This record gives sequence, C-alpha cells and structure tokens, in this order.
Amino acid sequence: MATQPQITQTPEMITQNALVATVRRNTEVTIWQRVRRNRTATISLAAALFVVLAALLGPLLYRVNPAATDFAALNSAPSARHLLGSDNLGRDTLARLLQGLRVSLLVALVAETINIVLGATIGVLAGYFGGWIDNILSRLADMLFAFPGLLLAILVAAIWGPAITDRYGGVGRLLLVATAISLVTWPLMARYVRSQTLSLREQEYVNAARALGSGDWRLITHHMLPNLFGLVITAATLDVVGVIVGESVLSLLGLGTQPPMASIGRMISDAVPFFARSSFQVFVPCATLTALVLIFSFLGDSLLDILDPRGR
Repeated sequence: MATQPQITQTPEMITQNALVATVRRNTEVTIWQRVRRNRTATISLAAALFVVLAALLGPLLYRVNPAATDFAALNSAPSARHLLGSDNLGRDTLARLLQGLRVSLLVALVAETINIVLGATIGVLAGYFGGWIDNILSRLADMLFAFPGLLLAILVAAIWGPAITDRYGGVGRLLLVATAISLVTWPLMARYVRSQTLSLREQEYVNAARALGSGDWRLITHHMLPNLFGLVITAATLDVVGVIVGESVLSLLGLGTQPPMASIGRMISDAVPFFARSSFQVFVPCATLTALVLIFSFLGDSLLDILDPRGR
C-alpha cells in the first residue's frame, strides 16, 4: 500500500503560518474591555438590556391585560390603579407600553435577521469575488435602493396586509411589517459589508492564508466572516433605529399592528385625538420612542467607534 507523502513545511511556510496566527490574534482583541472603557457604550448597552428585560419580563411582573377596558377610568391620569394612566377606552397604558416594546423589538429582530442573512451574504460575495457577480448583486441592491424607502414598505403593507392578517393573524402581520421594512434596509447592509470586504480581502493575513493554499470558501468562512461579524452587528444595531421608527410610522398610518395588539405607533395614533383631554397619553409613547431611538443610536455609534474606528 502506497503511503501518503509527508509535506515538509519550508521556513517560508512556517513564517506565513505564524503571520496568519499573529495577525488574527491582534484583530481578535478583547472587545469587552474596550466596551467597558467606553462610557457611552456601557450606559447605552445597559439601557438596551433594560429595555429588553422590561419587554420580556414586564408582563410577568405587571399582570394587567393590555386589551382589558376600564370604563370607570377613561383617559385617567397616573394612579395606583393605573401606574401610567389609561387611554380613551380605559386600557392600562403601562401594560400596552410593555406590549408595544415587545412588538418593536420583535419587528427589529426579524428585520435585522433578514438584513444580516441577505445583506451580509450579498455584500460578502460581491466584495470578495467582484467582476460580474459584483455587478449583478450590486445592481439588484441599487434597484431596490432607488425606491423611496418608506413608500416601498407602505405599499407592501397596504397590498398584502389585509390578506396576511386574515390568514395568519397578528403574528403574520408583524412578520409582514418586518419583511416590508427589511426590503428597504438590506441594500444598505449589503453596501456596507461589500466595502468592508473589499478592504479585508487585501489584508496581510488573508494574503498569507491564500498563499498557503486556502480556497475561496475557507478564506470567506475562516478569515473574512469572523472579522466582519462585529462590524455587521454594529451596522445592524444602527439599523434598529430605522426599523423601530418605520414600524411606528406604519402603525401610525394604520398599516402596522391591528387592534387589540398594541404598538408604540398605534398608541400615539390612538392618543392624538384626545391630546387636549389627556396629553400624558401622547407623551408616554412619544417619550418611549425617543428613548429607544437615542439608546440604539448611542449604542451603534459607540460600537462603531470601538470596532471600526476607521469608519469615523
């Protein structure tokens, strides 16, 4: 039986292999330590975790049905009975706000998952291979990017919203809203990932791995994607702001969540006609929406400073 010939590494191959390992170690620095040294990142990350925990655990601690009506407390001010007051139908504002947070975070999660899977995949392929692959994928992204963003989401929600709601209910409507918003945002993710891939593919450790015989698939999965991961998460965090605002606008126009499900945009829409009687009911969802935008904006900006200082 013929034995496999042993490959003896030359000094040049050993040096290149060591170069790959060294550069990889230098790039995989302790991100958590940099986050801890950045006060803005620490505060915004803590605030984002608080929002997520409030949305998930709030209903367990505050056991009030957000759809229950209390006709003895219409448009009431904050009290022991209703901690943040009630709306024009006597529904508890805090309970509806917690449900609205869950809706916003669920839409953001689904939309950003689509953005990362679709946008990052197209961006990596276009940036790494270039040529006709880059031309086709970039033109596809540009074609969708040419449409007015919010208008495209409104059209999708208006055309398919009623049918999806009748067949799949409120959850189906939420998924449709998330998909409609992601149609607007994934081309931005693809462009960003493509530009980062163009830079990474010329790095020393990638060239060293290529010289050692690594194929395209291994270069992408073992050398490109690990270094793109943090940048993609940063871009997705910044996109969350647009997704939350987009969902609120669709709900404000009546194209988002449908009653009795609450959302921040629908709470604003329902409270505006009663502003003179109970301005607090407008202030609560507006302040919450503003806080969400600020939290994720600061978090995304600080992560960008930490993970991609060249992007400044």
